[in-house]
Parts: sequence; C-alpha cells; structure tokens
Amino acid sequence: MLANPRLGWQKLQDVYYCLRPCYDTLNWSIENIYSNYRIAISTNTTLIALASKFVPHPNVIDIYSLSGNKIWSVIFNSTAIEHIVDYVFRNEELCVILNSQKFRYYQDFKGNFTEHSYTKDLVFLDDTSIHNPLNEQNGNVSADNGGNFAPQLQFITDLENNQQEEVFQVHEVKIWGNFLVLKLTNRFIITNLDTFTNYQIPFASSLISKMHCINPLNFNDESLNILVSFDKTIILINIDFSLSNYEIIDHGLTEGPFTQLAASPNGQLIALFNSQVERIFVINNKFDQVLLEYDTSNDSSLPYQVEWCGNDAIALSLKDELKLIGPGQNSISFFYDIIDEEDFDLDSFSKSNDQDEFSFTIPVFKTEPDGLKIITKKKVEFLSRVPEVSINLHQIGSSHPSSILLDCIDKLSQHSSKSDTNISLLKSDDSLLLAINDCLKASLNEFNQSWQKKLLKAVSFGKTYYDDFYNADEYLKTLNYLKVLNQLGSPELGIFLTYNELVNIGWEELIQMLLRRDLHLLALRVIDLLELQNLKELVYIHWCCYKIRKELNMSDMELFEIISKKLTSAIGPAKYSRNYITVDKISNVAYEEGRINLCKLLINFSPSVVKKINQFLKFEEIELALINSFQSGDYDLCRLLLLHLHDVLSVSQFFKILNQNEQKGLITDTSVKEFKDKPPSNEFLFISGDLIGNFWVESIGKFDKSSLKRFYKQEDKISDLRLIELKSFITKSSANETENESYYDTYKLQLSKLTGRTTNKKSAKIYQREIEILELKKRLSETYQVNFFKERSVNSILRKLIQMHQLKPALKVVKELKIPQEKFWYLVLDVYAKTNEFDKIYQFVSHRSDTKSDRHVLKSPIGFKPFVETFMAYKGPKDQISIYINNCSDVHYTEKVDMHIQNEDLILAANEAFKYKDINLLKDIKEKAISLGNGHENILNVVKSYITRLGY
Repeated sequence: MLANPRLGWQKLQDVYYCLRPCYDTLNWSIENIYSNYRIAISTNTTLIALASKFVPHPNVIDIYSLSGNKIWSVIFNSTAIEHIVDYVFRNEELCVILNSQKFRYYQDFKGNFTEHSYTKDLVFLDDTSIHNPLNEQNGNVSADNGGNFAPQLQFITDLENNQQEEVFQVHEVKIWGNFLVLKLTNRFIITNLDTFTNYQIPFASSLISKMHCINPLNFNDESLNILVSFDKTIILINIDFSLSNYEIIDHGLTEGPFTQLAASPNGQLIALFNSQVERIFVINNKFDQVLLEYDTSNDSSLPYQVEWCGNDAIALSLKDELKLIGPGQNSISFFYDIIDEEDFDLDSFSKSNDQDEFSFTIPVFKTEPDGLKIITKKKVEFLSRVPEVSINLHQIGSSHPSSILLDCIDKLSQHSSKSDTNISLLKSDDSLLLAINDCLKASLNEFNQSWQKKLLKAVSFGKTYYDDFYNADEYLKTLNYLKVLNQLGSPELGIFLTYNELVNIGWEELIQMLLRRDLHLLALRVIDLLELQNLKELVYIHWCCYKIRKELNMSDMELFEIISKKLTSAIGPAKYSRNYITVDKISNVAYEEGRINLCKLLINFSPSVVKKINQFLKFEEIELALINSFQSGDYDLCRLLLLHLHDVLSVSQFFKILNQNEQKGLITDTSVKEFKDKPPSNEFLFISGDLIGNFWVESIGKFDKSSLKRFYKQEDKISDLRLIELKSFITKSSANETENESYYDTYKLQLSKLTGRTTNKKSAKIYQREIEILELKKRLSETYQVNFFKERSVNSILRKLIQMHQLKPALKVVKELKIPQEKFWYLVLDVYAKTNEFDKIYQFVSHRSDTKSDRHVLKSPIGFKPFVETFMAYKGPKDQISIYINNCSDVHYTEKVDMHIQNEDLILAANEAFKYKDINLLKDIKEKAISLGNGHENILNVVKSYITRLGY
C-alpha cells in the first residue's frame, strides 16, 4: 500500500507545501558545500559548478550533474597576472571571467570555448533620467561635452614598457537572459552574449562602493531592468539597448542598506534583507507598498540566502534549517540533522569543547518558476506549493471526482462491487471526464513512479467506462511526458526537471542538453516519442560535428562518406535520399579543424543553393561559388553574385573570374574518376567554356559600357569592341537627328569602313544588316515625309508603320528583312489593342481570311487564344471576343467554356458544354445563371433545357 503523499505536506496559512527528494543520495564526496566552495548553478538547475574558496584564484572548476556525477572540469593556470575572477552559467554554457578584460564562453563539455573581451569597443549608453539621484553624489565623475558622466579611470604602470594601463577590477558578475553584467570599480559593463557587443554605464568609484548587490527585475532581447541596492535605498536602472540609453529611478527607501535582494520569478514582488537590523522586507515592484516585514533575530542564524519559492513565499537558508515564510509572517521549517544518527558518538560529543567542529548543513537554494531546488552535501530536494489537483486527489476525506476514481483502483481487486458503485456515481454526476483529466494532470506533478503508475491506471480504468468517445491522445501524451521526465531524472543523467520546468525551458533546449552530453540516440528517441520532428536536424548536425572533431585519423573522403550517409538517412531509408539538413555548422567545424577539402565537399552537399554560395564566399572560394550558382540555373542568383563580385574584387581579379575557361571538381587531390561510382548526391557538374563571361556581357556588361570596353580590351576582342563603339555612335547620332543627309552619309560611311576592316563573318553580317536597315529608314522617311532615323530597331519601325495604318508596306518590310510572320501579327495585335482600335484588328484578321462565302473563316498564324486574352485585358467588344473564342480550335472545350464565362456569355458557354454533353459544366453554368438574379430568365431557361435534353 502506497503512503499517501498528504503525509509529507505542511500547511502555510491556507496553502500546502511539500518537500520532495529529487536525489536521496549524491555521487560526490563533498563536505560543507556552501562554506567550502564557490558555487554557480545553471539556469535550469541541471549543472553545478564548484571551485575551492580557499585559494585566491581557482585553477580548477568542477562541473557536476544535479545527481553529483562529475561531467567535466575547466582547468586554467591562474597566476597573479591572469586569473579567474568568477564564473556563471547561461543555461548550461559556462562563462568564465578573467581579470585580463576577457571572458571564456564554453558551449560544450569538451573544453571548446570562444574568448571575448568585455572592454573592447564599449558602447556608451546615454543617461535619459529626468533626475538622476546619483549625479548629486557623483563627485569623482566628470561630464563630457554632451552632459554624460565619464568614469574616473584608474591606471597602473607596466614596468616592462613603462606605459600606463587602465585597471579593470570586477566585483560582481551576473547573467540574466542573454546579458552578462559585470560590476566594476567605476562602471557597469553589459555584454550581449548573442552579438558580443559591450555596453557601459559609468559610475564614480565612491558610488560603486555603496552598491551592495544587484538583481534583475525584467529582461528581454532589447532591454534589461536591474535592481541595485544602493546605500539605504533601491535604485532601478532601465536599459534600452535598441536606443542605447538608460534611466535611473530612485525608489526612495530608507530602511537599507540591503545586503540581499531577490525578485519573484514573475517580477511582481521584491524581497529585501537588511543584515544590520536583521529584517526582511517584501515589497511590490512599484515600491509603494510593504507587504511583509519579518524579524530574523529569533532564528538560529542570519539567513545565508533569501530566495523565492515560486511567486508567493520566500525561503531562508539557515544553519540546519530551511524556513519558508508566507504572508502575515507565518512560517514553516524543514530541519537538517547536524550529523547522521548512525555516525553520532555521544562520548566524543560530550568530550568536545568546541562544538563548532561539527559540520552544520547550510542548504543552497535555486529559485524555479514553480518552486525551489535545495542542494546539500547529501541530497537534492524540491520545495513547492501543492497544486489544487493534487489536493483534491489526496486530501483525506476528499469527495472530488478524481479522488473517487483513484479509490476505484484500491477497491478493484477486493471489492469490485464498490468500484462499480464509484464509477456509477461519477457517470450519474457526469463528472467521469473531469476525474480522468485531473488524474492525468496530477500524474505530471508526481515524482514517485509508483504513484504515477497508479494514477495512469486510474485513468485507463475510467476511460473504459466513459460512454462518449474518449480521445486518448492526451493520455498517450502524458504517458510519454512521464517517460521522458523519468529518464532525464535518472541518477545516471541527473537532469531533474519538473513538468512545468520542462515546458518553461522548451523542447529545443532539452534536446540541446542531451546533445551536450553526446546522448544522440536518446535525443532521437525523445524526439520520436514527443513528435518533435523539427528538432531532428539538431541531432544530426551535432553528431556530424562531433564525428569530425573525434576522428582525427580518418581522411576527408572517408568522413564525407560517413556524414553524407548519416544526413541522407535522416530523411528516409531510400538508398540515395536527398539531403534536406543544412550543413553550415558542420562545414564550419571542418574548416576550424583544418579539413579544407571536407569543408568544400560538405558545402556542396547543402540543400540550399543560396546557403551553399554564402558558405563558399565566406571561405573565399569564389570560383566554386560561381560554379554552383550557374549549376543552379537561377538567373537572378547568378546576376546578383556577379554584381557582388564586381563590388568586392579589383578590376583585374574580376575580369580573371570572367575568363574562366574550365573548372575541374572541387578537390585538388581527388580525380574525377573517384566520383564516378558515387551516388547522385556526390556527383559534380563542371562549368566550362565562356559561360560566365558571356553571361556577364549579356546580363550586366551591356548596361555598363565602360566596364564592357575594358573587358574586351583585356580579352583582345577587337571586333566586339568595334561593335560597342558602333552602337555608341548610333545612339549619339540618332539622338541628334538632322533634317539633311549628313546623318545618313556619315553613318553609312562608318558602317562601310567597319565592314571592310573586319574578317569576322559574324561581325560582317551584323554590319551588313545595319546598312540594310539604314537604307530602309531612308526610303520610308522619303516616302512618308516622316523621320524614321530615330527608330532604333526594326520592331520600332514596324510599330510606327502599324500606327500609321500602313499594314501592306509593313508586310513588305517583314518579307524583305525575313522577320517571322507570327512576330508581325503579335505587333499588330499589341499596337491596336493599346489604342483600343479593336475594329482594325478584326478587319486585319478578316482581310486575311477566306471570303468566298458570306461566312468568314478566320485564320491566324498565332491562333486566336492571344486575341481572346488581349481583348479581355484591354476590355474589347464582347461580341468580337465570342467570335475569337469560337475560332480557338487548338484549346480544349472546357477552356472554351471558361473563356465564354469570363466573357459573360453563358449561352455560348452552355452551347459548348451541351455540344460535348458535359453535365457537370452545365450544372455549374446553371448556378452562375441563378446567381445573376432577375432579368436573366432566358439564360436560365436555355441552360435548363440543355440539362433536360441530356436526361437529367
């Protein structure tokens, strides 16, 4: 028989609290954790970092799991010149602060770190306070031209070079969110750990010495609110990083100095401790109402820590005692023995004159949103408020539906009739579903696996009697959550999280915790169990990075084969599955490890062409970036890349890129033959010839004449250069058109000279055609007494003739210059449609039709669909549109019906549908006819008659 959890509850006013073990024993052999060690606890209380207090500068920082297993150690050879000042966690990433104005940011448990300066490129935050209460006391601070205060600097002289260096002495270190906050002798420095941007707020040294402690009130990605215990009051520093300013607000308290302050997890309440008067004050976040004043002078000791247990009670860490204080100064205590009973020796105790030799337990606290983690040398416990669902379930004498359902399990084996009676009672009250849901919620709050199983058994029993359909998804989801929580909380892993904490940190951070411990298989199982498929990519990326760093003796090709198979298997079992996982991080690791060939192979394996090209550019592999952009066939991407290279490269470097004749493979020490037997994902297409240069000429160069001329000169392409000069001459001449023959004579002479000089057949053909067009312009100008010389192309000449309604001369030009008939028809259609001369179009088509009978049979080399689309776009006559639709012989009848409907001719649409006996189309047309309303009965009658004739 399981003991009722109610036996461990203690009541504080009208609220129950329970202290439950997370780990009854710990795997470390550490004594007096609070007294002997510097302690840093990770954000989610999954790691503990310890270093000895008895050395001035620690050389070793040991990192333990919550169950006491040592995970790794940070070793730093501290000296008087460079040493560790402090260390703090950001989530599970350790930040080690050095006195050399740097900090090391460890992102894994293998000693890999990045080093950053916290004094480099400091951004000066502007003071926007209407009344800064510190400025009056800022006697040692001088104002700059903008009225801002600069810190009083301290210098020391370097005896080696006899130069002065500024002293940066760190007094306090905190991390809140993504901000590292350092309190120095004469300023605050805040570093954004995402961007590693440093910000500073200056203060005089005399003011810093009056600041006793700091604590956050609120923070997000763009702002940070810091509570500071200053002198006898509390000041609030509101920092806005997006605007690069801050504001200081004095809350005007007089009960200080406060040596400890703590904000509740929701930021609504503030606890303040004055060690001089031995009093704790709880005040709201507006600092206008004191909610509690508690005298600690009667306790066993002064509080070592004052922390929040959830949002509505404060906990005091005392000697051998944990005291929980609620509203109205009511309190409950949880005691710790001085020494274990089995180790207690009365004789030695009575003979001992100094009882301080005995080890007192000083519990270490870490506030959580739903409670308080308590760490001692022998165990880890969790103090929390008992949720309402658990009270309803376990309260002695409870008549709540969940308690009745749970009672069914106890009576099921011996008194099945009583169990049936309970179920009948729940069904009659229509409260069975409530009982099931509350049992599920209560199971998530239980640490004891036996109670979890019993509650789930009660749910399983209850849902079999539920008359309506019961969706078991919530039951399965809860079962999977419990599996994950129990696995994480095992002593081997030591990641003890409550369900509320798990939801608060998010699933991605949970997977990252497992990956930091190299538990890839477990991470995949959790992802599958909780259906978090979007996080699977994280596991494969981390595994590949780990593999590259671990396998020092493997060749690049062997590693690539392993990684490519792993990434493709992440999607499906197909033999040559495509990779859909980004490889940016993996290729970066390969580059950092000096595996350049592997890096190139991995970049080429990326599923995103854009990311692939960005990575190649990042590692200055310009040729490979170009090759991949052209292999993608993306015109805009190729053009954008060439424009980028034109900006960042010198002229000679850029033209050298354009003159690529051939690129072979991606790896210098790997022949093409080695790739032939690889799956398609490993094959590489080769870009050869003048593709890159020609693309630049046609897409960019022709719009930048000076660059194009330089390119042709460098490539010694004389004929192309002359052609550019000719076109330039044409443009200038046509822009300065004259009334005499000088333009014609000069231009023709220039063309004749170029034709005689060139030996290139292609260029000669171009020059000869230009002479023919010039003669045409002269003839048309003389015939119509209109200047045709300003028309720069044959198309513009034809358009001008069409606009003048000279279609026969235009047709003659088409035949002379061998222009396709289809192109001319499109020009006629476009020109007349834009001027709304739709009758001209109809006359043109009719003129070209067979007119032996009264009924015209229209003919068009481009078909009649372009006529329909153009007439509809320019709102041409509907009767003409209908004629063109009827002559569309190259489209499906359903498309004809759609065209008639768009032309609002439902009768012709119905005729076409009836012709092909399409009842579904006729019904659709009928619905449209009905929607037209009154006045269109004739249309509706025609459609109905067609439907009737088809037998419907």
